[in-house]
Amino acid sequence: MAPNFFELIRATLQRLFEEPLVVWPGGPAGRRAFTGAAILSRTQAVREALSPMAAGTPVLLALPVGMDLVCALLAVQARGAVPMLPPAGASPWQLWWLLRRGGIRTIIVQRPGRGVRLLARMLGLRLVDVNTVTEPAEPTEPAVPVVAGQAALVSHSSGSTGAPKAIRRGHGVLRAQHEAIKEVFPPWAGQRDFPLFPNLLLHNLAAGVLSIMPDVPWAGGPPEPARLVAQLVREQVQTLTGNVHYFSALLKYLRQHPVALPAVVGIGVGGSPVPEGLVQELRACFPGAAVHVIYGSSEAEPIAVRRVGAVPADPCAGYYVGGFHPALEWQLRPLGRLRGGQAVGEVLVRGAHVASPQPGEWLPTGDYGYVADGQLFLTGRKGNERLHQGVQHYQIEHVLSQLPGVERVAARAGAAGFTVFVQGPACPRAIAQVLARDFPPGLCGAVQFRPRLPVDARHHSKIRYDRLR
Repeated sequence: MAPNFFELIRATLQRLFEEPLVVWPGGPAGRRAFTGAAILSRTQAVREALSPMAAGTPVLLALPVGMDLVCALLAVQARGAVPMLPPAGASPWQLWWLLRRGGIRTIIVQRPGRGVRLLARMLGLRLVDVNTVTEPAEPTEPAVPVVAGQAALVSHSSGSTGAPKAIRRGHGVLRAQHEAIKEVFPPWAGQRDFPLFPNLLLHNLAAGVLSIMPDVPWAGGPPEPARLVAQLVREQVQTLTGNVHYFSALLKYLRQHPVALPAVVGIGVGGSPVPEGLVQELRACFPGAAVHVIYGSSEAEPIAVRRVGAVPADPCAGYYVGGFHPALEWQLRPLGRLRGGQAVGEVLVRGAHVASPQPGEWLPTGDYGYVADGQLFLTGRKGNERLHQGVQHYQIEHVLSQLPGVERVAARAGAAGFTVFVQGPACPRAIAQVLARDFPPGLCGAVQFRPRLPVDARHHSKIRYDRLR
């Protein structure tokens, strides 16, 4: 048997029993604080509601983002079962496919309607309604040990290269990812974090860091930057992480409504390719903060980290993401050579904090790039990786993303070169001039403007090349 990841969190919750560890927006006071005691109690209550349940049983968490989801996930882990999160924006058909393929017979829900209850009875599914769960008196029961290699969490990829795929992270991998994040970004007593990525909430609970959850529409829709800035000020947030879509909206608001945020000392941007212009603007907007580009995936978080300096990186080089985490082994699966002679290929990694298909196997990331002086640069993505005249699509996109009026840009590789798609009121002549200046003649054919470019449903930042029309 192997240690249960929840034991790491349980020890922290018991140590910080009376301390607030999660603050969620909402409620009569505009915020709700959850102490270690409250989280332990709610987790134990859901755990008891799941009884009886055999270890290794898959459980679907069909809950909106909130503390009930967090406590349900911890409860399933504590019982030695396997929490499964549906893909972002999953359709009823995707949920049905997930139930059938995953052999799921138990679903944790919130206020199921009569139709849902009837359908569950017809299909022989067990529904556990978190709204009917009562709190236990003694939330001290230890976690059930698990079989070595058992999944501690099954989530789904963003689906940027097709249908979202299931990602199974074992208890050992989750613990190793926690340790890998802690090594790069050491937590400190009293830290006030503002995490957009769900895996960082689990990491914070294990590390004893206060998580102040951003006031965003978790079910979908654009963020409201004014609400976020008000939170940052009110809660005196010190560190924050998010994706390109999130920080782009925040910076746009701060350009129009400047606010001093001296408490912020650290910013991490990831989830998709990160434009150089965005991180340089973050440095200017948050002068007291260290800005980092974080490259990773659900299977391997983090892979590489770069602290952004005052001298901007060259967008022609691709996306500069920094040095590999020291706990990782890496290699490139060769594709060809870039104009400068660099060998480019698909990035493969393995290590303790990598959820490989089999232990010790190389994980293909689906990202293409090269390594120069120990630093990783990303130049392409699987499904659109073709080289033309020593150029990959990320290089074109990164250069054009720096132009005024380019909100999003995609360069799709065809048989003879690239077709460029642009979202935003950019000047066509300026685009043509930059392409002629930085890239070989004839590399890019038509430049087409679109009202919207298709992006993934989770980060709203990754281009869906398969849907470009």
